Amino acid sequence: MIQRELHRLLTPFLVVLLTGSPALQAQPEEPDELPDSIFGLGWLDQTQALSSSKADALARQLDRYFGVERSDLEAAYSSLRLITESSWVQHDGNDLRLRLRGTLHLPRMNERLSLIFSEDQGEGATYYDPNLNLAEPRSTRVNLEVNLRERERYRFDFRVGLRSNLKLRSSMRYRYEQSFSEKLLGRLSETVYFIDGTGFGAFSQLQFDRTLSESSLLRWSTEFRTQEDLPGNEWSTALQYNVLSKNSGGISYFVGMAGNSAHPDIDMYQTGFRLRRNIARPWLFWEISPGYRWEKPLLQASYTGSLFTVLRLEMAIGNYQ
Repeated sequence: MIQRELHRLLTPFLVVLLTGSPALQAQPEEPDELPDSIFGLGWLDQTQALSSSKADALARQLDRYFGVERSDLEAAYSSLRLITESSWVQHDGNDLRLRLRGTLHLPRMNERLSLIFSEDQGEGATYYDPNLNLAEPRSTRVNLEVNLRERERYRFDFRVGLRSNLKLRSSMRYRYEQSFSEKLLGRLSETVYFIDGTGFGAFSQLQFDRTLSESSLLRWSTEFRTQEDLPGNEWSTALQYNVLSKNSGGISYFVGMAGNSAHPDIDMYQTGFRLRRNIARPWLFWEISPGYRWEKPLLQASYTGSLFTVLRLEMAIGNYQ
């Protein structure tokens, strides 16, 4: 219902926007070949043509296989993932969620207008999986996105949507990528957003990918958020070691920490790994992610440790080759 209402209300405005602005009439630089189907979720093959370095190619492969949200939302083709997730945290119990994520490019709009199904943890993080493996429960939102401009190294998007209480949410996002060498890739993204009832905010992410071999990559990323209703500025940083095998699947080891500039101590430390495999079909995945975290829930409290485990069953809707 929300999807239909957004399409009906906002499409006429965006058609005028897209056809009336000279900057938006320029054609984006696209790869020479795109998937024939509206869905293009082939196992790693589709991303190779978009890559300009070994680090870029491997990073895209890993993100695609592990289902990193950015890889779906920035894809040149439509893609959807239906995820059943069960998480267990020591002392807190179990939590079961059903999630839908991905992008549907709308026809007859020069591939610039898309419906985005994403999970909200503040507007900025909807483009990325959080650094920390466990996040507060998130719900799927439907947003309308306009790709204002896209070139080889950068991308500029505008997003608008409605929350469940019919309040407006909108954002502008800029992403820039730079290959420093064949094996080193840098990525910077900046998002400014407004959420009705919350106010303005900004979200930044800086990420570096270093290729270690043809199938392994080391990734460091750090995130920073400022928002009107936050007492301080949130930050997190994480280091991941990702390995991908076409025959046996992928594994990702991670360690990270997070905090707030208003707190004298770091709020959380976390470590663990993600093990991901196909089940019978290339579009069906299972995943297990156990780990351990130390957190400080109150300023005057001491750190407490807890085990956690996340189980996922994921169906990637598309045309696998």
